[in-house]
Amino acid sequence: MLVIDKFEQTVERHGDKIALVDGVRSITFYELRKEAMDLAAVLYETIGAESKPMLVAVNRRIETVVAYLAVLYSGNFYVPVSDEEAAGRMEQIAEKLEAEAGIFHEKNCFESLNLTAISSKAKAMGAVDVNLLRDGIIDADPCYVLFTSGSTGAPKGVVVAQKMVVDFMDWIPEALGIDASFNIANQTPLYFDASVKELALMMGEGATVHLMDKKLFLFPVKAVEYLNEHKITAILWSVSAMNLLANSKVFDAAVPEHLKVVAFAGEAFSAEKLKIWRDAVSADYFNLYGPTETTVDCAYYKVDRDFGPGEVIPIGRACENMDLMILDGDVPAEKGELVVRGTGVAYGYYNDPEKTKAAFVQNPLNSRYPEIVYRTGDIVRRNGRGEIEFLAREDDQIKRHGYRIELGEVERALFAFGIKDGMCFYDREKERIVAVYTGEEFSRMDFRKGLKAHLPAYMIPDRFIHVTALPTTRNGKIDRKALEDAYEHGAL
Repeated sequence: MLVIDKFEQTVERHGDKIALVDGVRSITFYELRKEAMDLAAVLYETIGAESKPMLVAVNRRIETVVAYLAVLYSGNFYVPVSDEEAAGRMEQIAEKLEAEAGIFHEKNCFESLNLTAISSKAKAMGAVDVNLLRDGIIDADPCYVLFTSGSTGAPKGVVVAQKMVVDFMDWIPEALGIDASFNIANQTPLYFDASVKELALMMGEGATVHLMDKKLFLFPVKAVEYLNEHKITAILWSVSAMNLLANSKVFDAAVPEHLKVVAFAGEAFSAEKLKIWRDAVSADYFNLYGPTETTVDCAYYKVDRDFGPGEVIPIGRACENMDLMILDGDVPAEKGELVVRGTGVAYGYYNDPEKTKAAFVQNPLNSRYPEIVYRTGDIVRRNGRGEIEFLAREDDQIKRHGYRIELGEVERALFAFGIKDGMCFYDREKERIVAVYTGEEFSRMDFRKGLKAHLPAYMIPDRFIHVTALPTTRNGKIDRKALEDAYEHGAL
């Protein structure tokens, strides 16, 4: 089964229902299919139906989702890029793909590239039966390629197949308890894989998705008012967005009144911030975990208890048709690197066999037949309840004075102490742990005295730097590299 087949089933069940709402208009499932099919005919006239990559400029409007569906209807696969993407990175992506065409909206962000740029408002010259276009497409063909930043800064294109997305579409509504009656507020930009969650619930289940304007988060009370005005019953937000509302104390003035499901993902969510949400909003809470390379999510945890200061919120257990292994090298362990196997494991990186070979490897526990697994580079452990807990990135594990230290554990202790936001890194030259934080400013003595309740002496940071704000990446996560660079150049 293809993603479009799932969508067709939803259209037949909920055709007159509103599928999407943005800041300009709303659209029913019937109308969404019609617009997507019209654009698909244009795409077919331009590049044919040969499972080719199609760049799609992404904004926070319905036309972006129309373009995604049009590409799939045309028998090709889509590659999201921000319509504000830096020209150099756009060129890198287009070159890696050997892309022939791209879809733009109001402004042609592809005009500097050597490809055919197609307006999402374009009309086909003749009649094309788009239902016949995907006859040659099978569920093993790509659905989308999503580019992430590599460790060297060069973008890596993760290839995700139709069958992987369909399997995810089958799993997520039942796991979260979301059906066609739900109104979902999308916060994550549509060029990040986290947004696939909302689109999967819309296309496969019939839920209505509201595309929130990012400006709403500049004034948290406006964001809450939006949730109430549109009777939003589910949010699947990044931890950075959850933190923004928790830190703002907005719940003292306004509370989301209709929420039934609150899911968070992207980074570790502190127990302190989760408590603020749970005290204010009565809903089912879920911690979702998964790299882009595992088709959005490979693990989930439904919050079923209270967590004390500094405690770890588990990532829980594997999603359906997925399996999570904890390995120390190639040996099973209670603490080590998380390695993922199952239906959601992506094919690898587009046109990049070297990076693919490094991360997508033969299952070291299976020598009987070929089985590719994904090494996440995340350090995890299994707790006393059998749940998996995320500790830190492998890159953030340091060795100091003979001790192995996960900087994520130090950061959790800082949140328990009372910072607003923050992160740690290791100054290898001076062999010291540096903590950078926002919120109320504390003295070094305050920190050392307070952190003794949560950390052994060898894990307490040597330097604490107070800043008014932390730099963030394009998806709202703290930009660790930018902070380390600023520290190295004496800018902190």
